Amino acid sequence: MGYEYAAEGTVTVTPPIPLSAIRELTEGPDLPIFTVVPGLDDPGAAGPRADIVGLWVLIPADAPLDAEKPVTVGALKMDHTSKSAAIGVPLARFVRLCRKAGHEVTSDVKFWGEEGERGVIEVDGSDVAWVETYHPTRQLSRW
Repeated sequence: MGYEYAAEGTVTVTPPIPLSAIRELTEGPDLPIFTVVPGLDDPGAAGPRADIVGLWVLIPADAPLDAEKPVTVGALKMDHTSKSAAIGVPLARFVRLCRKAGHEVTSDVKFWGEEGERGVIEVDGSDVAWVETYHPTRQLSRW
């Protein structure tokens, strides 16, 4: 089995990034496949694999009236329960692509673990760091 975490929150990109710079996240073959939706908080928006891979939704910063104008992404909304790597790896892919394109990334993502621990997932350069803010039985850790 393995140890599972629940993680949810938003990662903001400044300035918004053109969808073309992160298109690989929406095409696969790696899971999760990120979806692009105009709204927020719709578990169905993640598509047929949402029950396996959770919610990974790219939120457009604009809604271009002209179909020729590229969409820009201002945030990633995520909600997923799984092992830390199944959460951290795709989140780090998103952060690295945004940073590689010269964009700033900030995180407001919280996590909860099976033993009652909780914390935040922070952007750390071009990667992510899990930082415990509470654990009922041991010292706090960061990984």
